Amino acid sequence: MIGRMPFNDLLGLRVLRVYRDGLTMEMEVTPRVHNILGTLHGGATATLIDAAVGVAIIGHFGGQRLTTTVDLKVNYLRPVTSGKVRARARFVKMGKTLVVSSCEVKDAHGHLIATALVTYMLL
Repeated sequence: MIGRMPFNDLLGLRVLRVYRDGLTMEMEVTPRVHNILGTLHGGATATLIDAAVGVAIIGHFGGQRLTTTVDLKVNYLRPVTSGKVRARARFVKMGKTLVVSSCEVKDAHGHLIATALVTYMLL
């Protein structure tokens, strides 16, 4: 599924584990995803979060439902300069037309670097 999304593939996103309530996705923090300060760009972090939730929803429905992001609220808590970061997406509420999920992003040391609340629409 990731390979079908060129932007996600460009960032090197990969699914590590699928759970009943979501999944864990990972990416390597390299200079290509740094901001001008040499830390992980907020847009790359947001993309990781959005992709983790989106792929979890698509997987939940076996690829049979189209979805789109409605809202994405990210709190950036700690800078990261290297290593891997992991996003753990969890379904909060699976409705008929909306899915609300939470997502925590941690660095290689287990430090929380971002937290998010994401809403997707089922089309």
